[in-house]
Amino acid sequence: MSSVATAVPLTARDSAVSRRLRITPSMCGQTSLFAGQIGDWAWDTVSRLCGTDVLTATNASGAPTYLAFYYFRIRGTPALHPGALRFGDTLDVTSKAYNFGSESVLTVHRICKTAEGGAPEADAFGHEELYEQPQPGRIYAETFNRWITRSDGKSNESLIKSSPVGFQYAHLPLLPDEYSPRRAYGDARARGTFHDVDSAEYRLTVDRFPLRYAVDVIRDVNGVGLIYFASYFSMVDWAIWQLARHQGRSEQAFLSRVVLDQQLCFLGNAALDTTFDIDVQHWERVGGGEELFNVKMREGAQGRDIAVATVKVRFDAASEGGRRG
Repeated sequence: MSSVATAVPLTARDSAVSRRLRITPSMCGQTSLFAGQIGDWAWDTVSRLCGTDVLTATNASGAPTYLAFYYFRIRGTPALHPGALRFGDTLDVTSKAYNFGSESVLTVHRICKTAEGGAPEADAFGHEELYEQPQPGRIYAETFNRWITRSDGKSNESLIKSSPVGFQYAHLPLLPDEYSPRRAYGDARARGTFHDVDSAEYRLTVDRFPLRYAVDVIRDVNGVGLIYFASYFSMVDWAIWQLARHQGRSEQAFLSRVVLDQQLCFLGNAALDTTFDIDVQHWERVGGGEELFNVKMREGAQGRDIAVATVKVRFDAASEGGRRG
C-alpha cells in the first residue's frame, strides 16, 4: 500500500486513483480475501488523496486513529463477480473518494478485467455509472469509513470518533444525497436487513436459522488487536454455508455460487472473547433465479447488535444437480 503524508493543499483534481494489478492467491477465493483487498485500496486511496498516511495516522493528542469500516458493498454480475477471479487475472481498478466531512469518507471502486489499450481514465468514473448505469462485466464496491480511536487505549468496546491530524477532505466531490450510503445502512440498522421485506418479488422461506460463532483470535484479529473487518465477511459466508448445507446444497454448489450483491454494515465493536449469536434468513425470488440471505450478528453476552449483512446470490443450475436430500 502506498502511503502519502503531505501538507500541500489538495485540489479537486486529487479525487481519483487508477491501478493496474494482477490477481494473486491472497486476493481471490472466498469473499473475505477480495474484500480485504478492496479495504486496502480504500485505505490507499485515502492516503493518496487526503494527505494523511492512514497506516500511521494519529489525532491531535498523539493517539493512533483508525479508518474503520462502517458500511461495505460489493456488486457483481454473472459475467464478473468476486468468485470469478482467478490467479493471474489482470484488473484495472479506479477508486474515488467523496467528501463526508472531517470524521468520515466514502471510497468507491470500479473493477474490470484489463482490455487492450492503456490504463483507465480516472475521471471517466462518476456516481452516475455507479448508481444509475452500472456496466456489465464490472465489479463495483463502496466502503464508508469513520475515523475512530480507543477511548481508554485498550478496550475494543469503547471506540470514539477521532479525526487525524492533516486529514484533507474539502477538495473531494460531494455525493448527491439520494445516493448516500447513510440511507442504506440507516434502514438496515432499523430493520435488521437491507432487503425490503414487503417486496412481492421474493418469498420468505427461512425466517430464522440460529447459529453461534466464537471469535477466533488466530484468524479474526488484525495487527492492532481489533476484529479484522474482512473476518466479518468470513463469518457471514460461514453462516450462509451452514444454512445452505442444511437446505441440502453441496460444497460444490456453494463454491460455484454467483454473489451479485453483498451489503454489510458494522454496527458495533466486540471484545476478542465474544461469542456471536447469529440469525440467518432466506428468501427466494418468485419464479426462480436469485436468492437472498440475511445475516444478523449480536454479541451474546450483552445482546448488542454488531453487524447485519444481506447477500444476493445465484446458484449454478449444474451444481444444483448435486443438491443433497
